[in-house]
Amino acid sequence: MIRQEDYGLVLREERLGGGRRVLDIFWGPQHPSSGHTRFIVEVDGDIVVNVTPDPGYVHRTMEKLGETRHWIQNIPLFERLSLPDAINVTWAYSMAVEKLAKLDVSPRAQYLRVIMGELSRISTHLYDLGLHAIMIGSSTGFMWGFGLRELLVQLWAMATGSRTTPSWVVPGGVRTAPPDAFYEQTRGFLEYLEKKVDEFVRVVVKNPVGYYRLKDVGYLSREDAARLMATGPAARASGIEWDARRVYKYGVYDELEWNVCVEDGGDSLARAMVRICEIRESVKIIRQALDRVPREGPLVGDAVLHRLPPKHKERANEHIKLGAFFTTTLPQAEGLGVSEGGRGRYFFHVFGDGTEKPYRVRISTPSWQNVRAMVKAFVGSRLMDLPAIYGSFGYFPPEQDR
Repeated sequence: MIRQEDYGLVLREERLGGGRRVLDIFWGPQHPSSGHTRFIVEVDGDIVVNVTPDPGYVHRTMEKLGETRHWIQNIPLFERLSLPDAINVTWAYSMAVEKLAKLDVSPRAQYLRVIMGELSRISTHLYDLGLHAIMIGSSTGFMWGFGLRELLVQLWAMATGSRTTPSWVVPGGVRTAPPDAFYEQTRGFLEYLEKKVDEFVRVVVKNPVGYYRLKDVGYLSREDAARLMATGPAARASGIEWDARRVYKYGVYDELEWNVCVEDGGDSLARAMVRICEIRESVKIIRQALDRVPREGPLVGDAVLHRLPPKHKERANEHIKLGAFFTTTLPQAEGLGVSEGGRGRYFFHVFGDGTEKPYRVRISTPSWQNVRAMVKAFVGSRLMDLPAIYGSFGYFPPEQDR
C-alpha cells in the first residue's frame, strides 16, 4: 500500500477562515532547484498559503573556519560562498582587511578589480539566468546562458590561472597581472555577449511561454522589499534604487559612467530584466576600465610593497608572492567590507587581535538576506510557479548557509 508519507506529503485539516484543507509539501532538501535546501510549503488546492524555509543543509561553518587560519588563507575559503561571483566575494573580504590593517590599493589594481568584478557579475547573471531558464522548462535558455559563461571563465583562467577558483583579489591589490591578450579577447567577448544577450531576451524571456511564466508571478512590492531588506536585483526590480557600488563608491566606480538598473514590476519578469540590464551596464563599465587601466605599475599599494622582500618587490608589477603576507599580523582593530555582487550586497566584518588569524569574521550574503523576501513572493502564487519565483531571486543555498 502506498502511503502519502512515502512522498513527503502530510495531509491535515485546519480551520483557516472557513475550514480549508491544507496540504504540507516538503520541497527539498534533495536539490529542489539550485542547491540543497528545504521549504515547507502549505497549499490550499494549488494556491500557496504559507512557506517556511528550512536552511542549513549545506552549512560549512565558513565564519568559524575563517577564525582558525591565517587571514590570507581565507581568500580561497570565502570565494566558495559563491564561485560564480568569486571576485566580488573576496573583494568585500579584502576591503575589510584593508581597513583593519590600513593597507592601500594601487591605481592599477583598482581598475583591474573593477574589470574582473564586472566579469564576475556577468558570470553570476549568466549562471542565474541559465538556471532560471531550466526552471521554467527552457533547456535552450540553460545552454545559452552557460555557453556564454564558458567563454567568460576562459578569460578568468587567462588572468588568474583558474576557471572558477581565481583566489585573485587579495588585501592591498591583486595577485597577478593579466597578459596582453586578455584585454583584446575581453573586448571581443563583450561584443559577442551584447549580441547574444539580445537574442537570449528574444528567444527565452520574450518567448510567449517564458514571458507568461514570469509576468505577474511572484510579486514583491516596493514596501515589502524595503521592509524585508531585499538586496540586489530582488530589490531593484521592485523599484528600490540601491547599489553598493553607487552608495559606497569603492574601487573606481565613481570615475566611470554607468546606471543603476531599476524596474518597477516587482515580479519574476522584472527581476530577470534587471539582470539583463546589468549585463549591458557591466559591458559599459568594463570597456571604460579597459581604456583607462594602467598597463604598468605595482599590483599592490605602497603599504604592502614596503613589506615585501626585495626580490619580490622587483616582480610586483606582474605578480605578488602570497607567502610574503604570512609575516603580517592583524592589529587589534576591526574593518568592514561591502561589495555589490551579482545577487546583491556582500558584507564582511573582520576583527583582529594582534595575531595572524582573525579573532572574528561575520558574513552576510545576498541569498541569506533575500530569503524572507522570496518567501513573501511565494505566498499567494500557484504551486507550479514556485521554481519560476525561486529562480528569479537567484537563490543559492551554499551562499546562504555560509
